[in-house]
Amino acid sequence: MMTEQGLILFFCAVVVVLIVQFASNQRKNREKFLRHAKESFGKLPEREYAVEELARISHYFKNYRHRAAFYLDDLTWDDLGMEDIFLLVNQTCSSVGEDYLYWLLRTPISDEKELEERHRIISFFQTHEKERLKLQEIYHQLGRMKKHSVSDYLLRLMDLPVRGNANHYMVIIAEIISLLMLFVDSGIGVFFLFVSVAYGITSYYKEKGIVEPYFVCVKQVTGMLYLTDTLTRTGITELSGYFDELIRLKKECAGFAKGSRLICSNRMTGSMEEALLDYVRILTHMDLIQFNRMQKKMQEKEREICSIFEIFGYIESLIAAASFRELLQDYCIPEFLSDSEQVSLSLSDMYHPMLDRPIPNTIQAARGVLITGSNASGKSTFLKTVGICSVLAQTLMTVPAKQYHACFFRLYSSMAIRDNLMRQESYYLAEIRSLKRILDAKKRGEMVLCLVDEVLRGTNTVERIAASAQVLLELCGNNILCFAATHDVELTYMLERAYVNYHFEEDVSDGDVHFDYRLREGRAVTRNAIRLLSLLGYPEKLIHAAEESAEQFMEKGEWKCL
Repeated sequence: MMTEQGLILFFCAVVVVLIVQFASNQRKNREKFLRHAKESFGKLPEREYAVEELARISHYFKNYRHRAAFYLDDLTWDDLGMEDIFLLVNQTCSSVGEDYLYWLLRTPISDEKELEERHRIISFFQTHEKERLKLQEIYHQLGRMKKHSVSDYLLRLMDLPVRGNANHYMVIIAEIISLLMLFVDSGIGVFFLFVSVAYGITSYYKEKGIVEPYFVCVKQVTGMLYLTDTLTRTGITELSGYFDELIRLKKECAGFAKGSRLICSNRMTGSMEEALLDYVRILTHMDLIQFNRMQKKMQEKEREICSIFEIFGYIESLIAAASFRELLQDYCIPEFLSDSEQVSLSLSDMYHPMLDRPIPNTIQAARGVLITGSNASGKSTFLKTVGICSVLAQTLMTVPAKQYHACFFRLYSSMAIRDNLMRQESYYLAEIRSLKRILDAKKRGEMVLCLVDEVLRGTNTVERIAASAQVLLELCGNNILCFAATHDVELTYMLERAYVNYHFEEDVSDGDVHFDYRLREGRAVTRNAIRLLSLLGYPEKLIHAAEESAEQFMEKGEWKCL
């Protein structure tokens, strides 16, 4: 039979083994993360997102976009495929980081000093692996949320009425009195204890069902407050200004995080401590009591909490931007014409960052650019590339090109227009509404870069050409630079005083169509659409007649009567 001393030694040994095992697991997890962070830098992000996660990431931007001087509207964001660009850049480790990265990409700025500051920090992270890994480990501790947006609950929390704790204290008092009654009359004591505990559990879950979603918000906020000290202890002098501001903000929120452990448990550990703490919470309502205390403080310190969120998110966003630079096969730091009164854009060897084998193109434009060419020749991709380069220049100071020289733009597009069934809106009506918002921006005096793909395609040929010419003419001026793609060659003649003509072409040979995706000066002159009919076995008579008709129109400007 084991002696009392032996029993104590046994339990001590078990505790030591558990502590050693826990420490070993922590060390292995840390090493695993650091190895992954090091190896994934400058590589394609591997993380996959559920639909609800992507929706959640956008909420911070949607909740606070009114603070931005300018932001990409939904049409432009979707036209350019910027969600794919976001996923390409996103090497963040926390929800705060990815939320803010999304915000940065949606809000191009015209502040050259701020852009230079971003460039400074991004460049630092590119060349200082040790410091970068320290920060990434901290952000990993902060963690990600899949379904919840901190900004959503923070905004709702500000309007949530503060609840009193009187009912919770009554439950505790009733339970204590019931326990004392056990020593006086066990029967009555058991009865009252059962009643008080049952009432306490019922009222606990009723109120917790209302406020528990906000616990996520509290956990993120307190997590950032706790990790502020960890961040500052890294001693990264290049970020000292941001660290000093975090320390100041933490002092402003002094006492806020005290007792947050009562609310925010780490349920993923499954530890005995957490299990016991859950039962204590149910019996004493201490998490609800503490939440009610903290709620008022959070409402008083909303501005400070938002600022802490922004600094944390800002730093990690730029870590992701540094990884993005290393991922690109080639990039440049943009140069801006900050005082220009005339629109201007120069891009050398630009390419689309999502393409595996992109074909670089070069363009210099100080007035409108009209692009012609057949379907699939590269017109739309070219327009998207110009737009993406502009966005990345004014957000991450990183352009997939050899050279970028331009004024600061506010970017709008009208490309992938769809019928709006909910508004009972036709394609044409949706299209002209889309174009109208660009004209409105021009009238406001903004420096506008606009991308238009197949202008007014939603109506008949005569009206389309007549109206398109006038719309495109209106999209010219000192403060607007328009890139437009069209199949209507007539527009290249009608607008040659206002627009410079460029084209893409293809080669039909060996029974197939070959595209080189090279931008060329001048209007498209090939009529390979008719030649393709021959490849597919259409009658030669039909093909010959079509060529004759097209030739007559090009020479005389009128169609042959059939």
